[in-house]
Amino acid sequence: MNGNTYNPLHDKTVLIIDDEQIVVDVIKEVIGPLVKRLDTAGDGIDALAKALASDYDYILLDIMLPKMSGMEIFKLIEDYKPHLVKNIIFITGDIETVDIRNHIRKSGCRVLDKPFMIKELFNVMTCCEHLAGAISKAPL
Repeated sequence: MNGNTYNPLHDKTVLIIDDEQIVVDVIKEVIGPLVKRLDTAGDGIDALAKALASDYDYILLDIMLPKMSGMEIFKLIEDYKPHLVKNIIFITGDIETVDIRNHIRKSGCRVLDKPFMIKELFNVMTCCEHLAGAISKAPL
């Protein structure tokens, strides 16, 4: 990025929780240079440990994971660090089931269906940052 480009993610931390290495690699390659810190987890146990150890600005959470599902991770984050729930973005190809769809809808979290375009991910991550910036700069 050149020095004149506004980057709303420059001070943000991101945890990618996905067992599909290609998904992780692509997100890391594109989003990694734009954020302060980017961590990854490929299974539910590692993901939960990282999510509970740090207050991430964004948690990109897949539903289908080894060792513990994304919904189980969500529930534990909700129980132990409820302030992080608003930071979760579900990334999944498994929202066909009624139960999963209902859980996501009730969570209030944003969701990206796989496959998604990187531009969609960037838009989901930055839409709230742009709104927060605009509100903070609005005249009273």
